Amino acid sequence: MKLFKMLHLLEEKEKKMFSSFINASVFNQRKDVVLLLDHLILNNIHRPNPEILWNQIYSNEKFSASKWHLLTSRLFKLLEDFLAHNQLRKDAISKSFYLAKAYRNLGEKKSFEKTIRANQKLLKKQNLRDINYLQRMHDLAYEKYDFILSVSRKEKSNLQEVSDNLDAYFMATKLRQACYALSRSIIQQEDYEINFITDILKLIEENSHFLEIPAIAIYYNCYRSISEHDNEKYFIELRKNIDEFLPHFSSTEMRDIYTIAINYSIRQINTGADHYIREAFELYLLSLKQGFLTDKGIMQNSTYTNLVSLACNLKRFDWAKDFIEKYRSNLSPIKQTALYHYTLGKLYYEQGLPDQSLPNLALVDGKDSFIFLGARILQMKIYFEQKEFDPLESLLESLRVYLQRSKNLAYRKAHYTNTISFTRQLLLVPKMTKAEKEELREKILQTEVFGEKEW
Repeated sequence: MKLFKMLHLLEEKEKKMFSSFINASVFNQRKDVVLLLDHLILNNIHRPNPEILWNQIYSNEKFSASKWHLLTSRLFKLLEDFLAHNQLRKDAISKSFYLAKAYRNLGEKKSFEKTIRANQKLLKKQNLRDINYLQRMHDLAYEKYDFILSVSRKEKSNLQEVSDNLDAYFMATKLRQACYALSRSIIQQEDYEINFITDILKLIEENSHFLEIPAIAIYYNCYRSISEHDNEKYFIELRKNIDEFLPHFSSTEMRDIYTIAINYSIRQINTGADHYIREAFELYLLSLKQGFLTDKGIMQNSTYTNLVSLACNLKRFDWAKDFIEKYRSNLSPIKQTALYHYTLGKLYYEQGLPDQSLPNLALVDGKDSFIFLGARILQMKIYFEQKEFDPLESLLESLRVYLQRSKNLAYRKAHYTNTISFTRQLLLVPKMTKAEKEELREKILQTEVFGEKEW
């Protein structure tokens, strides 16, 4: 049941606060609800027996399923009220804003104006200049506008301020949505249509002062970097934005912004732009330092493997080994073993230790396409370099069939297809003329979606 699950998620301090909350008559006047919570907390009950608890609360009443559900529903509703109240208690700006609304409803002009000014000071004093800040600036301006109209329609209003703040909030929000949509269309092949984005881009380009607003600047350059990935100037600006605006965005937003910048760099690497290897690695390290690479202690598979690959490319072998061991426990338990052995196999291969690499790669199963393909590409390289051509031919054929059946690889499918195709052609090099070899070399260099050119 949702109630018991939510109670179990609360920390001990929060449970005590919730108990105090429902014991306050202003929030709750029912003793049976208090008794139910007391029994649940005291006995740390995760899966309660309704009839046993019933007898402890209603000792002289026969068990009623409908009344039991009503009781638990009341407690759950109070829990939701407590969570919302607790969140508001921690947010001084929202608390001040709703106090201003209360004064407006009471018709207390002086108190309203004083609270609005205090709210403005709180907003400007804080470091954040993210989308949430823009929304609050708009809401505050609109509250002032609504109050002015309620007092006197002849008084000059602040409608221009309302409009300007709405523009900033709307533009930044739309740009962020467009960034997410475009990223997912590339990585997950999901199609979205974000309205007004063309008009917003045109408006910004015609009015550069909008780029003085941090949230607009950073998401504008995010969007341009993704949509025009072959034009590095937008990514250069984005990197400047990240360094400049880091203190002005919430950790959640900065995590997403770092992810966009990292994905851009990885995409550039996959198209052969090797100078982005160090860029991607440095972005990852910055993100790791700020705690953005784990969510509730769990690190994404791609983050783990990408960091190891980048470190190996930069010959940071000791760092990679330490990272593999240190963050193994932060991986999803389902894929932890496969990822651990894949990254070890990758590390040993890059160190020139194929005999230690192959046993680890053999332990990687096909439950995750990217881990599996990464391991098999490494095996392919080892077989080729050791002139084990029979197992290599068998592996190339199995990879070809695997790719035909895979539907979720997006643009990376072309990378793997090109890897197989060029490896097959490399097997024919001894029989090629000098001109044919040069033609193959040029073809490899000119192929856009192919991250194994150096090999």
